[in-house]
Amino acid sequence: MPSQRTFLIGLVLVLAIGVAAAAFAGCTTIRINETDVFLPKPSITPASFTNERVQLTEYSVPSDTVDLDAWYFEQPGARGTVLFFGGNGFYLVQSKGYVEALTSFPLNVLMFDYRGYGNSGGEPAVQAFKKDASRMYSFAVDSLKVNPQRLIVHGHSLGTFMATHTAQNHPVSGVVLENPATNVEDWIDGLAPWFVRLFIDFEIAESLRGESNLNVVQDLSVPLLLLAGEEDQVTRPEMARSLYEEAMSTQKNLVIVDSMGHNRLYVDDRYTSAYQDFLDAVLSDSLADVTSPMP
Repeated sequence: MPSQRTFLIGLVLVLAIGVAAAAFAGCTTIRINETDVFLPKPSITPASFTNERVQLTEYSVPSDTVDLDAWYFEQPGARGTVLFFGGNGFYLVQSKGYVEALTSFPLNVLMFDYRGYGNSGGEPAVQAFKKDASRMYSFAVDSLKVNPQRLIVHGHSLGTFMATHTAQNHPVSGVVLENPATNVEDWIDGLAPWFVRLFIDFEIAESLRGESNLNVVQDLSVPLLLLAGEEDQVTRPEMARSLYEEAMSTQKNLVIVDSMGHNRLYVDDRYTSAYQDFLDAVLSDSLADVTSPMP
């Protein structure tokens, strides 16, 4: 499972860094506690989801030769729809936090498992992810009858690349980039401390080298909200600052939440406030609400 693999790689990297630091300090003992080993996450399923205000419908969305597992959350009075792209470790069954956070706003929410994740078929690949992002956009507009003028694309971490790709190729009302990366090269550089890079060379696959949010935001004119955790050690907040500085949009906002890391920014009131302000600015009440009605 990719999330477990990522966790284990991260743990090994932490141990390697700890060993290097200990060697410099003349100490070689590192204590590993139970909390360093376990990675608990609450889960939901369509069968277990209970919310009297929000209705969940599961869809199987064809994309090329595979089917993507998608969940659509609808609620009465929704002012718009968010197409959400999760991070590398995102699975629908572990989306409870995002579901609760995003549906607390007057929004419908469409999210899905990337190919090779969860119940989605196929194998993960960068270009396939991009095709799937466009396919989910088409599904939202053509099948769910979502008005592009009320459609916001929201990406977290890895998902920010899919969000900017979608906004670059399709009409949307706004873009939310949460804990974003500028490009893959900067991302890798930020993950590995300087003293690790003295001993380890990272060779980035050709298929990843061209992935750049920085290039895309320089051409995007739609409203943009950038959210980042000041303590994020995975996609460092400096990258969000760089994206903000280079973004072409004249309606852009950057919110750096101190004391927060790479995940669960949505539990902070500053995240909620910034998101609500963004919705108020982007989803004009003068537009006709044509998001799919509740049955």
